[in-house]
Amino acid sequence: MRFFYACAIAVTMCLTGCFSLDTAVLEVDGREHIVASNYGWSLFNCIPLFCGNANDDGKRVSPWAFFRDDVTMEKVQSRLLEHAKSEGKDAEELVFHNYDSVLMWIPMAGISLPIPYLVCYKEVQLSGVLK
Repeated sequence: MRFFYACAIAVTMCLTGCFSLDTAVLEVDGREHIVASNYGWSLFNCIPLFCGNANDDGKRVSPWAFFRDDVTMEKVQSRLLEHAKSEGKDAEELVFHNYDSVLMWIPMAGISLPIPYLVCYKEVQLSGVLK
C-alpha cells in the first residue's frame, strides 16, 4: 500500500502545472520583453485537475492549483498587465499562443502515451513589449 501512495505522489508531482512571468531587457533598444505562461492538466479535456496558480493574492500558499482552471487567456493577460502597471509601463505588441494536447505527455521523459481524451494538456502563453 505504501508503494501505491508513493506512486500517486510521484505522478501528481509530474503532472502539476506551472505559471511563469519572465522579463528581459533588450540591449539593442532598451525595450523590455515580457512573457507570461500557464499550463495544466484536465480530465476528459473539461474537468481541471492541476495547473499553475495564476492568482496574485500576495500570499501564494502553493505554486499549483488543484481542481481549478487557471489556464485561461484572461488570467494570464491580467497578470501580465498587472506587472506592466506595477512597473509604470504599457504592454504593447501582444502575441498569444494556445496549445492543447489530448495525448498524455510526460514532461520529464519526453514521450506521449496514446491515451486520448483521458488526461489532456493545455497551455496559454502571452508575450509582448513593455514601453
